[in-house]
Amino acid sequence: MMTGLGQDVRFGLRMLRKNPGFTAVAVLTLALGIGATTAIFSLVSGILLKPLPYPQPDRLVRLLQSYPEKGLDTWRLSQASFALYREQNHFFSSVAAYASSGANLTGRERPERLQAAKVTADFFKVLSKPPLLGRTFVPGEDTPGKNTVCVLSYGLWQRYFSGNPGVIGKSLTLDNSSVEVVGVMPADFKFPTSETEIWIPLGLKPEALHPWFLTGIARLKPGVLPETAQKDVTSLLLAAGQKNPQLVSRNDPPPPGSGLKATVEPLKQAITGKTEKPLLILQFAAGFILLIACANIANLLLSRAVGRSREISLRYAQGATPGRVVQQLLTESVLLSCFGAVAGVILAWWVVRTLSRLPLEGIPRIDEVSISGGVLAFTAAIAVLTGILFGLVPAIQTYRLGLTAGMKEGQKGSSGKMTRRVNSTLVAAQFALSLILLIGAGLVLKSFQRLMTVNPGFQPDNVMTMLLPVTTQKYHNSAQELQFYHSLLEQVRALPGVTAAGVTSNLPFSGDENTDGYIVEGFEPPGGGDAPQVQLQTVSPGYFRALGMSLERGREPLDTDKEDTPLVAVVDETLAHRYWPDGNALGKRIKTTGDNQWLTIVGVVNGIKNANLSEEMMPHMYVAHGQEPLLRMYLVVRTAGNPTSLVGPIQNKLHDLDPDVPVYAAHTMEEVVGRTLNSQKLTRLLLTTFAVLALLLAVVGIYGLMSIYVTSRKQELGIRLALGAQPSALLSGVLKEGLILTVVGIAIGLAGSLAVTQSITSLLYGVSPRDPVVFTSIPLLLVTVALVACYGPARRASRINPLVGLR
Repeated sequence: MMTGLGQDVRFGLRMLRKNPGFTAVAVLTLALGIGATTAIFSLVSGILLKPLPYPQPDRLVRLLQSYPEKGLDTWRLSQASFALYREQNHFFSSVAAYASSGANLTGRERPERLQAAKVTADFFKVLSKPPLLGRTFVPGEDTPGKNTVCVLSYGLWQRYFSGNPGVIGKSLTLDNSSVEVVGVMPADFKFPTSETEIWIPLGLKPEALHPWFLTGIARLKPGVLPETAQKDVTSLLLAAGQKNPQLVSRNDPPPPGSGLKATVEPLKQAITGKTEKPLLILQFAAGFILLIACANIANLLLSRAVGRSREISLRYAQGATPGRVVQQLLTESVLLSCFGAVAGVILAWWVVRTLSRLPLEGIPRIDEVSISGGVLAFTAAIAVLTGILFGLVPAIQTYRLGLTAGMKEGQKGSSGKMTRRVNSTLVAAQFALSLILLIGAGLVLKSFQRLMTVNPGFQPDNVMTMLLPVTTQKYHNSAQELQFYHSLLEQVRALPGVTAAGVTSNLPFSGDENTDGYIVEGFEPPGGGDAPQVQLQTVSPGYFRALGMSLERGREPLDTDKEDTPLVAVVDETLAHRYWPDGNALGKRIKTTGDNQWLTIVGVVNGIKNANLSEEMMPHMYVAHGQEPLLRMYLVVRTAGNPTSLVGPIQNKLHDLDPDVPVYAAHTMEEVVGRTLNSQKLTRLLLTTFAVLALLLAVVGIYGLMSIYVTSRKQELGIRLALGAQPSALLSGVLKEGLILTVVGIAIGLAGSLAVTQSITSLLYGVSPRDPVVFTSIPLLLVTVALVACYGPARRASRINPLVGLR
C-alpha cells in the first residue's frame, strides 16, 4: 500500500511539474481560500478558543450585578456588596475585586502615568498565578494605611529597572507616596487589561456603600456551575437589601420583579463575549471563500481530465482498477492542496502580522493572536480535506466514464454532456456563495456608513484631549485644586491656535461613565420608586465650546459659580424635553439621588452620545467645577489647526505649573471616537475583502467555463458559421449560456441570503437584514460582471474561422 502511495506521489509531482501554468493558477486560487480561512481561524483560536493563561481557567468567573429596571445590564460592586459576597457565599473557594486605575510615577525628569489596577489581597490567589520574583499581596495589605506595597508587571520591571533581579524591596514614588516593590509578575500575566503595568492593594472599607466601582472575580469550588453560584449570591444580595436598602439601591429596597440580581459569568466569556459572533461570522465567510476556490479547482481538474481521458482509458485497458485510478487522481489533488496550504500559511502570516500593527484597542486578546501549532494543524487538516473535496468530483466523473466512455470522450475531444453539467453546477454554486458574501458585506458596509454619519452631538475635529491625574498629596483643599485648573486653562487658552479650552470629569467615548439617579422637582417617582438614570459630569467654563456643543438656552457654568453660591446645573435637551415639551427647563430644580441638595437649572445644551454611536442618547446633567471640584479631570482643547501640534506646548505649561503631573492619554477626539469602532472596522474590512475575493473567483470560474465551452464546441461553431450563421448569433448564444448560469446561481444565492443575513442583524445599525437596495443592487452587479467575464469567450466564438473549426 505504501509503495503504491509513494508511486502516486512521485507521479503526481511529475504531472504538476509538467503543467506549470495549471499548477500556478490552482496553487494561487487555493492560497487565497486556505489563507483566508487560516487567518480568521488564528483570530478565533487566539481570542475565543485559547484557554486563559491561568490554572483551571474554567473555574474563573466574573462577579457583577444587574438591575434591568434601572437600565443597567452590568452594575459594578460597592465595597460593602463585595464584602458580603466574599464573607457569606457558599460556592466560591476565593473571591477578589479590582478597579482599573492609574498612578503618577515620579522621581525622574518627567513624571509618568502608569496604567494601574487596585486590587484586593486575594486577587493573585484567585487567578492562581505565582510571581516571577518576590511575592504577591498577603491578607491585610488591602486595608487603609497598610497598602503601601506594589507588584510590577514584567514590562515595567524591564523598562524602569532594566530587569534588575534585586528590585524586590526597592521603593517607588506613586502619587507622591512611597511604596515598596514586593513582586514582579511573569511576562504572560496581563490582567485586567494588557496595558496594566502595576498592581496596588486597594484600601478596602467593607462598610462603604458607595460608590459602585469594583469588578469581582472568583474561583468556583470544584464541580460548581456558574448558574448555581449566581443563585446563591443573588439570594444573599436580596436578603441583605431588605435589611439595608442602600446596599443595593439609594432608595427603597428593589420591588418584586425588578430583576435585580448578581451576575456570575465565566471569565473567558466576559472578556471575549462581544467579539464571538463577529469572529464566527467571519470564519463562515472565509469558509465560503474556500468552497468557491474548491469549486474553481474542481472545474480546472474536470477540464484537465478531458485531456487525460485517453491516458486514463489506457490505464484501464492495462488492468488498472477504477479505485486505483481514483486514488491516483486524489493523490494529485491533495498534493495540489498542500502546495496551496503552504502559500496560504504565508499569506495568513502576513495578514495576522498586518492586523497586529493596526490600532485595534478594544478587541480583547488581540495581542495573543499568532500562527500557532494548533493553527498549523488546522491548516494541514483543511489542506487534506479540500484536496479530497475538489478532487473527488473529477475522480468520480472519471470512475463513471469507465473504459469505453473514456475512449469515446478522448476521441471526440469534447467534455461531454455529463462533464458540462458538473461544470455548470459548480459555477452556479460559486455565484450563489459569492452573492451571499456580497450581500452580507453590502449590509455591513451600508451599516458602517450609516454609523459614520451619526451625529455624536459634538464636533470631534480639531480637538485635543488628555487626562490630568492630579493627586491629593499636593492639593489638600478645593481652593488649591480650583486654582491649579484655573491657572492651567488661562495658560492653555493663551497658546497660539487655541480657540477654546475646558476640563471635564468624564470624556465622551473614553469609557469613563458616571451614572446616578436623578429627581426633577414636581416629578418625584411615585411611592419612592427607583429614579431614572442620568450621566453626571463636572465641567468648567469653556468645555461646551471646546467640545463643539451648542448652548440652546441659558448659560454655561461660570467661574463665579462657587461652593458658597447657589448650586446650578446644565441639562441636555434629552432630559429637558422629557419633562417640558418646549424644552424650557430654565429655573427648574433637579437633584441626584446621591445628594439631597437641589440644583437650579441655568442652561440647556444639545444631547450627545456618551459610549458609542449606535446608542440612544442618555440624559446628561452637568455641574459646575467650582461647586463640585475634582482632581482627576480631562483637558479638552479646540484648535484652529492640527491639534497634535499642541501636545508639546501644553506639556511644557503643565510642567511649569506642576512638574509632578504627567500628560496622559493624549488623543485627538477623532481618535477617541474611532477607538469605539475598531470591532466594526475589522469586521467591515475583512468581510468586504472576502466578498471581493469571492467575486473575483466567481468571475474567473465563469470565464474559464465559457472558454472551455467555446473551445470544446469549436468544430460545431465552425460548421454553423460555414452554413451561414451570423457571428452576432454565436456571440449572443454564449452570453445567454453564461447568463443562465448566473441567474440560477443568483436565485439560489438570494434564497440563502434571506436566511443567512438574519444572523448578522446584531452587527447592523439603521439597516434591515433584508434591505431592498442591497438585495437589488448586488445581484445586478453580479449579472453585469458575469456578462463582462463571458464577453471575451463569446467574442472568440463569433470570430472563429470556419476552416480552422472544420479542420
